[in-house]
Amino acid sequence: MIRRSPSFLATALAVLMLASCATVKEQVVTQHEPAGWQAAQQQRQQIKNWEIRGRLGIQTENDGGTLDIIWKQAEQDFSIRLIAPFGTGNYLVQGDNRFAEIRYPDGQVEIVNNIDDVFSSVLKVSLPVNAVKDWVRGLPTKTLSLDAVSWNKQGLLHTLKQAGWNVEMKKYAGNKVLLPHAVYLTRDDNAALDIRLVLRQWLID
Repeated sequence: MIRRSPSFLATALAVLMLASCATVKEQVVTQHEPAGWQAAQQQRQQIKNWEIRGRLGIQTENDGGTLDIIWKQAEQDFSIRLIAPFGTGNYLVQGDNRFAEIRYPDGQVEIVNNIDDVFSSVLKVSLPVNAVKDWVRGLPTKTLSLDAVSWNKQGLLHTLKQAGWNVEMKKYAGNKVLLPHAVYLTRDDNAALDIRLVLRQWLID
């Protein structure tokens, strides 16, 4: 799945233990917009400078594996480092909302003019970067159609259906703002695809 590096062993998609002072577990789920959601949504949209560290697990019909991920976002500028296991290579993606530069483990550089193509270039999975930026903040993305949504008892997003993507926020944690620490993704048109982003650290500037 990872381009230009030796293939690595498929690993189980393990959920990491989260260390946080406040964690919200899934409870009652509703499809009715909770009171205060509009204000909460605006608050999350203001989170524009952030960093997440965790693990990205991907399972497809023919392959699977995990990478450590470090994603730094500063307004429109971003840096995504993907670290493959067993020393098989690091991938560095840097860019803004116009283009991205991908540096592969062998030193080769690729320029991507549509940042939503970054993950498909590196991981061979068409995972849109702009959408993930919103999902990890507990928001539906404005870049894709919104087909269905549900909230948990605390008024936080629980599930989304957007343009064929099924998004599930499994855990929230944080101090001032509760943010997703586990985001699971599947596709309606690809039953074998399973993507899990499990975060061990969320930093807000």
